[in-house]
Amino acid sequence: MIGFKTMNSKEKSKPKFNSGNVPQHTRLKLWVKAAGRCEFLGCNEPVWRNNLTLSDKNFGEVAHIVGSSEDGPRGSEESVDLRIDYSNLMLLCQRCHKEIDDDPDRYPTELLRRWKQEHEKRIEIQTNYPEEIHKSTVVLFTVKIKDRIPRINHEAYRNAMFPKYPVDEGIKIEIPDFDRYGDEAEWSTYARTIERKINTRVEEGIDEKKIKHFSVFAIGPMPLLMFLGKCIGDTIPSDLYQSHRNIKDTSQTWSWQVEGQEMQTSYIVNPIKFVENSEKVAIILALSDTIGEDKYANFVDDTFSVYEITIENPSPHFLKNRKQLEYCSYEYRKLLNRVQSVHGHRCKVFILPAVPISIAIECGRVLLPTKDPEIFACEYYDKEGFRKVLKIN
Repeated sequence: MIGFKTMNSKEKSKPKFNSGNVPQHTRLKLWVKAAGRCEFLGCNEPVWRNNLTLSDKNFGEVAHIVGSSEDGPRGSEESVDLRIDYSNLMLLCQRCHKEIDDDPDRYPTELLRRWKQEHEKRIEIQTNYPEEIHKSTVVLFTVKIKDRIPRINHEAYRNAMFPKYPVDEGIKIEIPDFDRYGDEAEWSTYARTIERKINTRVEEGIDEKKIKHFSVFAIGPMPLLMFLGKCIGDTIPSDLYQSHRNIKDTSQTWSWQVEGQEMQTSYIVNPIKFVENSEKVAIILALSDTIGEDKYANFVDDTFSVYEITIENPSPHFLKNRKQLEYCSYEYRKLLNRVQSVHGHRCKVFILPAVPISIAIECGRVLLPTKDPEIFACEYYDKEGFRKVLKIN
């Protein structure tokens, strides 16, 4: 009869596959290794609950990397053999499952396999080692800026620390009465608050356990950040973090970006002026901004020798990854050694900084208590230029 197609016996008997045919033990393995979270890169949503209503249900879906049939998304001649193969399955939320299957060209098999492997490896790293290895004591340091104390987002600093995680109680230091126009005595009072809080907690420990690692998140003026770094020191391993204002996702603002060739920085060390037998040395750190002579002429007179560490294009946003911080620390420490060698241990070093938060902390952290000369931090004021405000060591 014209207009009708007769279905042969093979087509009639061809079963239709659905995710329910995946064996229960394979589904359980997938849930466990994905930690019950969507494996789509950047999603990570828990699929055991509705984040809107907070109701607990199974919202996870078993998705196929190579489609379950040849004519399905990313289907191939391997489809039948890989239908229930664990390596070909991903745990996804409903939205992400629809996303990859509606646009298979955008989400090819190689990409999805990599996402699955990275997600499951991340879970394994966090759960495969003794608890103590990943514990870190969080240091949160903030001072009043204008009329308020800034807050450091809890989710953002936890994300930045991964795969480490904070112990139950960290060290929180706030200076609500900070006045950057105060005299040296006032700045010293602020510094003693920092020193007292750090020393007390290091001596007492957290829950009577010695602190083994610091994760430092801070917002404040550079002299106090340098002093904070000095108090933390280098005897306890520490990770320093940097706030990135140009990150749109507020939960990632404190996370270091992936190291890459395009993010390498060449630090330039310039001996600007040498005065023989000088015991006063200015070190200009021009990384976040340029520091021309007009900004320090009021403070640096003819008796000073002057050195500078800078980069080709100083910017508040240049610091993106840990390697940049590490290289800067190396150049700074090398310059301090050079200054002491040339000018002697009795010289006085004055730091004129325009640097990101983490570099300011690192400048204090690398100081050697019995080796380095006296070091003072200066603060810049629009009308008067730089002024010495705090002795660091």
